[in-house]
Amino acid sequence: MTTESRVLGFEDYPEPVEAMLDAHEWEEPLNRQRMGVVLTFATTVPYHGGSHRFYVDRLSTGHEVYLQHPGQLNNGFDYQVRVEGWDDSATMRPSHDEIYSDFAHKREHAPQEAFEALCRTAFDIHAGKAPDEAIREYADRFDFTEGRVPEALLRPLPWLLIEQDIRYWHGDGRDRTMGTIESLYDGDPIDEIDDLQPLPEINRSELSIRSRT
Repeated sequence: MTTESRVLGFEDYPEPVEAMLDAHEWEEPLNRQRMGVVLTFATTVPYHGGSHRFYVDRLSTGHEVYLQHPGQLNNGFDYQVRVEGWDDSATMRPSHDEIYSDFAHKREHAPQEAFEALCRTAFDIHAGKAPDEAIREYADRFDFTEGRVPEALLRPLPWLLIEQDIRYWHGDGRDRTMGTIESLYDGDPIDEIDDLQPLPEINRSELSIRSRT
């Protein structure tokens, strides 16, 4: 049985968790975000608590972003990030390779300004900015006709980064995650990406731009 909840949002935690976070002076906002997620799991999921689903965001298409806890590795605070409509699998789980692939295809099929705006949005989210704020700043430059709608790549991104923060506790996890996007932004060849997802396969997704128009 899976318990569903909306108690967790980006920098929006249950009241007891907010009280614990406010009791400490955080030098690094990213560490506060990471601990907010960890403490929410610790205070919300009972011992031997089974499977929990935390809805954390929603695309303008109506599709939800949620965290499935525990994750496949079952390492305590490990979780999976899932996006409704991502693909036709049972898990609808974005992989890092799939996200990088979408960025790569957008670079090849969109104006440079649009691709750079997408990357800068991702960079801002990587630095800890809320997705709503980052997307609002750059969305008017998104001019894409291929791949998934930009929100499908950007709204799950902070949760993928926080999961990496938890998994690699000393701070190098989120940098690993962003490395390929940074290399694409710098102009590195696409053939350096392992397991590039074919564009026709991406365009068959329920969340593809072609499916939404």
